[in-house]
Order: sequence, then structure tokens, then C-alpha cells
Amino acid sequence: MPQKPTYIELEKRVKELNCLYAITNLFQKPHLSMEEIIREAVKIIPDGWQYPAVTCVRIVMDQKAFETDNFQETPWKQCENIIMYDVIIGALEVYYLKGKPESNEGPFLKEERALVNAIAKKLGKIYLVKSTEKALTENEERYRILSEKVVVGVTLIQDGSFVFVNRAFASTFGLDTSLQLVGKKVDEFFSIIIKQDMGNFYGPFDSEESGEEFLRKEPFLIGDNERWLEAHHTMIKYKGKPAVLSVVRDITEKRLKEMAIKEEAAHLREENISLRSSMKERYRFGDIIGMSEPMQDVYELMLKAANTDANVDIYGESGTGKELVAKAIHQLSNRREKEFVTVNCGAIPEELFESEFFGHKKGAFTGAYLDKNGYLDLADGGSLFLDELGELSLNMQVKLLRTIDGGDYSPVGSNRARRSDFRIISATNQNLPDHVKSGLMREDFFYRIHVIPITLPPLRERKEDIPLLIDHFLRMYREGGRPAHLPGHIMDTLYNYHWPGNIRELKNVMQRYLTVKRLDFMGPIHSVRQDGGLVSGGNLNLPHAVKGLERSLIDQALKQAKWNRSRAASLLGISRRALYRKMKDVESKAPDRGDVAQ
Repeated sequence: MPQKPTYIELEKRVKELNCLYAITNLFQKPHLSMEEIIREAVKIIPDGWQYPAVTCVRIVMDQKAFETDNFQETPWKQCENIIMYDVIIGALEVYYLKGKPESNEGPFLKEERALVNAIAKKLGKIYLVKSTEKALTENEERYRILSEKVVVGVTLIQDGSFVFVNRAFASTFGLDTSLQLVGKKVDEFFSIIIKQDMGNFYGPFDSEESGEEFLRKEPFLIGDNERWLEAHHTMIKYKGKPAVLSVVRDITEKRLKEMAIKEEAAHLREENISLRSSMKERYRFGDIIGMSEPMQDVYELMLKAANTDANVDIYGESGTGKELVAKAIHQLSNRREKEFVTVNCGAIPEELFESEFFGHKKGAFTGAYLDKNGYLDLADGGSLFLDELGELSLNMQVKLLRTIDGGDYSPVGSNRARRSDFRIISATNQNLPDHVKSGLMREDFFYRIHVIPITLPPLRERKEDIPLLIDHFLRMYREGGRPAHLPGHIMDTLYNYHWPGNIRELKNVMQRYLTVKRLDFMGPIHSVRQDGGLVSGGNLNLPHAVKGLERSLIDQALKQAKWNRSRAASLLGISRRALYRKMKDVESKAPDRGDVAQ
């Protein structure tokens, strides 16, 4: 017969049971977290051992170690893994601080080895329950947030009735609580609450397959106010039956904005058509003055160029206003808030090209005492105006082409690449296609630059703009009582001159005339005093001066006779044949009616 346990053995067993009971009792306290339970368990466990005074404990869990105050690793150790779902999540370690007389079982009793195993299992079960409680709490919190805090409506519909409705959906229809809708039929809700058939807003759906999605939009009325709803429906399974999970948004404000944008776009289109139709009547575009047909074509190209980021190449003789056009394009573009960087390509030595364009670092070469930003740094986000583009050498073109293609460059003395978002607007008075043919310009560089070409007409080809320009310069320089109008014969002289220096020459001539009371021209033509007297303009060749005078008189007679040559000959007091001969001699040609004589 088995022997009855002794009193000492029963006492030990009670100690073990008390230890397990105390740990279980910790779990029964709902306010304690898993970490707090482990901290308390570390204090309780030594009392379950034969020699509690020399027993120390460590529990490792969630990568944290919890130890008794007297903890010390020794050779006398018991250890058991804490397991949840066959996964080791921690470990329980019990140590004796000093050895004890060994029985046949060693320093630890058989019951103590079983107790370590029991405590480890108990902690694993507690961890599982606490983890599950935590997950449930988090799910409940997410559900509460979804139900109360989410600003979009959420509904769950099954068998045509609301199973779940959050507060946001209820408030969309002026309801205080979502409980007013749960259990109600969807059709009944829309017909009673808003007195409107919502049609296909909540069905019918083309499929009951789980995962299928449908997007619906529908207007409805609350009182006299029209509102718009947008619903994203997803077919799901709920309690084994098909259901519809819907996210519903009030898109009234968005819809009104879309309608306003469409109206504004239509208005802008009409305004653009009106602007284009009235463009023919415009006589100035920013700082650019001119209402001639060639200038209207220039204005049109400027508008198109301003609406893109494409590179622009401006052609024109010296003095035609290429830089003004470049600045106007920049100011009209979406880069207007950034820099307009002007570069005179003809003034940059080839050996300084990289330093000027890409910048340099301190110490990169002799004289580089400080870091310096290049033109590309300054033009980042803005426009880079390359004046006298035809002066760039082939080597310069290659270096700049690499940057145009990739946008990357490195300052001199640096191995770190930079990037600049710049738009090139170039200007030249040379024929770049001829440069390409003659090998002075790389073909690939030309095509990168020559995306939107704009050609400015010389002043002699837009003579109807001369009076507008004269009036502009008079207003600019008429300070101190200077005349606001010019005598007719002065206007005629200015009108008939061929202006090789274009607008820049006209501006200088007007400034000199208002200062010294005489006209001085660059070309081989006479000057005119304010009283109308002729003064040599640096050319003392009498036959040439006579030819210039004849040309001026012939042009005036033709204009006065409205280009009737017989009447013009009569006004000049010569025969029609003589007029033809003189016109041929002075290389004068009567243009078609309405044009201006050259």
C-alpha cells in the first residue's frame, strides 16, 4: 500500500498550491496589466520553494527582464520556457544563491521542478488571455471611433434593412442618433425621412459576389436645399448571408465647387475668345508697343509660349526689343515669382563658362576665395535669358546641352551634382539655321533651343507703329514743358526714315531731338532742324542727299494722292513718265493701297 504523505510533505505541497493560487489571484484583478502581473509574480514565486530566503527569480517576456531584488545567476538553476500556441514567448528562471545538501534528486526537489513547469504554463495562459483582452479592447475602440468619430457615413445593409448605421450617416439627414435607423427598411427610410426615391443609390446591384464594388452618386433634397451623396458599396458576407457595406460621403460642397470651376472655365474660354478677337485692336502688350499685323502675330506667339515650359528662341535685328519680349513671356508664365536671369553670351570667355554657368567652390582655382552660385543656380524655378545666343562656341554648347538634357550639373571644384529647374529664353540677331549648316552650331543644341521661335519684325516693316512709338517716347521725355506733339514735317521725316537701328534708334533720336532740337540719324539721310531746315547727318554727298530728298517728296505726294501716280506727278509738277523714272532711280515703290511706302 502507498505510504501516506508526511506532515512536512503536505506543508510543501500547500506552499506550492499557495504560490499558484496567488499568481492566479493576480490574474483575477482586471485592473492589472500583464507587466504588473509579472512583477508581482516574481515576488511571489520564491515563497513556493524549500528555501525561500536564498531563492531568486527572473522572468523574461516581451524582451523585458523582471527580477527579484536579490537576483543573481548561480550554478543552481531551474528554467522553463513560457509558451503560447507552441511559440516560446518568454522564460522563467529560478536560482538558489548557494548550494544546499543534495538529496537523491539534487539541490531542487522533484515537486519544485514540477512547480516551475506549472508556473510557466500558468503565465503562458495568462498572457494568452491578456493578449486576447487587449485585442478585443482595441477592436472595441476602433468600432467606437468608426461609430462615433468618423466623419463619413458608414452603413451595413442586409435583406433591405439597416443593420448598422454610424452617427455621421444619421447626422447627414438631420437625425440625432443612428438608433433611429437600425432595423428600418432602406426604401422606407428614403421615402419617409426625405420623401424622395433614391433610385439606384442603394441598389439594385449587379452582383452578390463578395468583394464586388459599386460607386453611386445621387442628388436629394432636404427642405429646399439640394444635397449630393456619393456612396462606395462593397458586397460582403455577414453572418453567412450577403450584405452591403457602404461608405457614404456628402459631396455637396465638392459638387458645387466642380460646377463653379466649370462655369469659370466656360467664362475663361469666352473671355479668351474675346481677348483673341480684340487682340487685333491692341496697341501694346506690357512694355511692348505696336498694333501692326506683324506685332499681333508676335503677341499670339508670346501667349502660347507663356503657357508652356518649352524653350523659346527670339529672332530679330538689333534694337527690335528682344529682351522686352523675353521678360514679358517670363512675367506671363507660371515662373513669374522666380528670377529672370540675363546672360550676355558674347561677353563670357570660354575658359570662364563653367564657373559662370555652374558656379564654383572655394579654392577650385586661383582667385576662388568664396563659393559662388552660377547662372543655373540663380535661374532655378525661373527663366534663363541667353542674349546673343549665336556667340556661344561649340565647346560651350556641348557643356550647356548636357545640362539642358538632364538638368544636372556640378560646380567647378565639386563632385556633387546639382539640379536646376530652368526655362531657356534665348535671343539672337543671327540666322541660327545657317549657323547649323556652316558648323558654327551643333544641330542637337539648335533643336533643344529652337522649340518656339518668335521673329520680331524690324521697324521698317511695321511703320504703322511709328506714331504710337513716337507718342510713347514723347510722354517719356516731355518733362519741363517739352512739346507733346511734333510738327507734321518732322513726323513725315521720322515716318519715312528706314530705321536701321530699329526702336532703340528711334528712342535715341527722339531723346536727342527733344534735347538739342534737331534730328540726327545713323543712316545716310539728312537731319532736320526743328524749324524744318535740312542739316547734313554726317554725309556730305550732294547727289545722295538730293536722292533722299526726292524720295521723301515722292512718298509724300503719293500719300497725298492716295497712290494715284498721275495725280502725284501733277502735285510734283512733273510728267507721269518722269515720276516713273525718278521712282526707279530712288528705288521707291508705291505699295498697295493701305500699305506704307518704304
